[in-house]
Amino acid sequence: IRIAATAVEDDRLEAKQHMLDAYPNLKKRYRADDGNTQVFYLKDAEATISSFTEAPRVIRF
Repeated sequence: IRIAATAVEDDRLEAKQHMLDAYPNLKKRYRADDGNTQVFYLKDAEATISSFTEAPRVIRF
């Protein structure tokens, strides 16, 4: 599987807090408003699934 996409920074505090809530062990080092936390999302993503026996399958999302 090969994935190609554009990584876009999401600088909303809500996104940073959600990420920290999902990984509570990071809360000891980072805060959503500390200027040290970055969150990205993928834009214009395309996954290519290759096989030796079939043509590649491309999924865009």
